[in-house]
Amino acid sequence: MTVRIILAFFLFPLFCSSQSTFSIQGSGLKLIDGDKIFLQYKTDEGVVNDSIVVANKTFYFKGKIKNTVRAGVYRNQNPKYSDEIYDYSFVYLEQGDIRFASKDTLLNSVVTGTQSNVDNSELKALLKPFLDKGKLLTDPYKITSSEMNDTAFVTKVKTQWYDYINSMIPLKLSFVKAHPSSFVSLLTLSEIIKDSKWLPEVESSYAKLSPKLQSSSTGKLLMKNMQLGKKVSVGMAAKDFAQPDPDGKIINLSDFKGKYVLVDFWASWCGPCRAENPNLLLAYNKFSNKGFTILSVSIDARKDKAAWLKAVKDDGMSWLQVSDLRGSKNTASQLYGVTVIPSNFLISPDGIVVAKDLKRNELHAKLASLLN
Repeated sequence: MTVRIILAFFLFPLFCSSQSTFSIQGSGLKLIDGDKIFLQYKTDEGVVNDSIVVANKTFYFKGKIKNTVRAGVYRNQNPKYSDEIYDYSFVYLEQGDIRFASKDTLLNSVVTGTQSNVDNSELKALLKPFLDKGKLLTDPYKITSSEMNDTAFVTKVKTQWYDYINSMIPLKLSFVKAHPSSFVSLLTLSEIIKDSKWLPEVESSYAKLSPKLQSSSTGKLLMKNMQLGKKVSVGMAAKDFAQPDPDGKIINLSDFKGKYVLVDFWASWCGPCRAENPNLLLAYNKFSNKGFTILSVSIDARKDKAAWLKAVKDDGMSWLQVSDLRGSKNTASQLYGVTVIPSNFLISPDGIVVAKDLKRNELHAKLASLLN
């Protein structure tokens, strides 16, 4: 997974307060003197980048923050310019002295010293059996270009990974229930809601969080995303929209009445979207002669039009493609309350939403039940 996508979630500002001082005393047994350590986090004013050179296998950061934030710590790769980073860890920045220690370089670190970091260590310990299992699986975001041609292999890898991710969610929810005042709980819910099928559980857990967390900037953002997630629900009539295809021809969603259509929101720069495209291609080839089609809506910006068209060609997306090239302000994505991608909506021949966010084998199973 590219760090740009990771940062979109992990660097939320969490809670507004008066300006506080934090310090990080870090060490890694396998760090080399001269290594450069980067610290990156997001504030209300923008992204902050800091760096320090390792000496005696240690590093030290000190700064002031108005909000508690989750920050990324990276070795020898500046996250400002690197799309993929392989040696990194995360730490909560909040008032106090934070201790960061690893038997490696930065990976497998133990962070202590402040409450959020202690809470996060507890969550990591709870999830360790699952995380160890995950190390044995193939990461679908690291499939090589040659492996992408083997659709059966890709589908198997993604199904195993999806099941693995979902297997951890009940345990994460139990952690949130036991820690209603923890910043870690708030970010955990923000992560879980990326899969809309967990929306009821996230809503229930959010209602039990402390008022302090609910009124924080991230708490308000989570509430907004929950509301957007209900903007178009299963059982509702699909909302019609019109967007141009690459040649400028206007395509209406209502043009597809009489068929099952999967409205797929994606972008050329979205790694998880590109990893899902072979699965869409497999479904399209299998069911397109049975009354099924796909309408892909790209949230690429106008400056990325060439990249969008190249991705369509490279991924073999032979179904209809549309975009108003307004990026995150795409009118169709806003109409459907899309906050993360990939997202999709399966619409029946009579224009009713029958499923949301179908991934991997879920999509094939749903189509088989409807069309066979």
